[in-house]
Amino acid sequence: MPAGAAWCLLLGWAVPPNVLAYELTRGETQYGLYDVQAYVRVQDDALLVKSLGGDAPATVDIRRNALRRARLGLRLRWHDDWYFRVAGNFAHRPSLRDLWLEYRGWPVRVELGRFPEPFSLGESINSTDTLLVARPSPTFLGPDYGFGAGFNYRGDNWGLSSGIFSRSAGYALSGKYPENALSLRGTWRPLRGELGFLHLGASTSFRETAIGSGVQLFGSGETALLSGLSPRSSLQLQSDRYRLLGGESAVRLGPVLVLAEYIQAHVSGGPSWSGEYVEAGWSLTGERRSYSTRYGTVGGITPNQPVTLGGYGAWELAARWSATDLRSGGGDRGSVISLGLNWYPADSLRISLAAQKMRRSLADGTERDASVAQLQFQLSF
Repeated sequence: MPAGAAWCLLLGWAVPPNVLAYELTRGETQYGLYDVQAYVRVQDDALLVKSLGGDAPATVDIRRNALRRARLGLRLRWHDDWYFRVAGNFAHRPSLRDLWLEYRGWPVRVELGRFPEPFSLGESINSTDTLLVARPSPTFLGPDYGFGAGFNYRGDNWGLSSGIFSRSAGYALSGKYPENALSLRGTWRPLRGELGFLHLGASTSFRETAIGSGVQLFGSGETALLSGLSPRSSLQLQSDRYRLLGGESAVRLGPVLVLAEYIQAHVSGGPSWSGEYVEAGWSLTGERRSYSTRYGTVGGITPNQPVTLGGYGAWELAARWSATDLRSGGGDRGSVISLGLNWYPADSLRISLAAQKMRRSLADGTERDASVAQLQFQLSF
């Protein structure tokens, strides 16, 4: 068994049920109460079966095991109004993940630092709560983390988030592809009841790369075990500006959740690219994923009868189809079909069995096809 998976299983059984983070210290000063918590995220992938077609055998790199995440973070809460988070990822070389300060004392929440940009339903879902072992390929067209300032406001059945982000903070803070950006996401839940809800949302982002660097976007093969299957656009050097638009929907009926999203990228004076996906999850043991009106996102599965209390955990079936079309201007097209079975023996542990069929159609007409089956061990508390 891979070392990362062994640690996931060992710590997963050791973590008490219903523990989401370990409290390190709590106290009171003349200015108010405070507490400090630690949180951990570990994901380890292991290859079971592979099949390569087209020209993939000569162009695709395969890994039997991949430690995708090994994240350690701290959260400081002071006087119920101020929150500070810092986290690093230690899966490969140490790197900064979270670094932001949030104020909740007003009706509008304000954030400052390095945090996820508000864009897309698929990106808003925590990486430990995704229905399948990786995010949908089209969400990679959108932003990830950025350095800047943002706000969030909510009503009874809607939420609004926006932020302005800068590339001047450098690679460590601004993200893998530093860009100046203005991003906005609005969500609405017009229907809700005991059985479930309907969610609708829209996002936009106006983005500017470094002068002379042009614009190039990428999709994903939706697995960390095979490289060479992620579609990419051609590099557009005629412009340093592009715009993102996204539309999203989600429906939950009891233990069944269905998500769909469409994302378009348009380069100023150049081509347009797009991606779309539909995915669904069904909790066989009846658990229901939570919903956040403020952030317009869904939560994870909490087993009704965890193994640690003598039960059998929670079981969930999931499926997804996704397509990312970057052919305009001379790029690739990618598609992925995924099936998954998730087992949640305890709140802190998830074990996933996934099967995926991937295809990348390159600009030169060649095809790369692959089918894989893998396990993913995940620990989060």
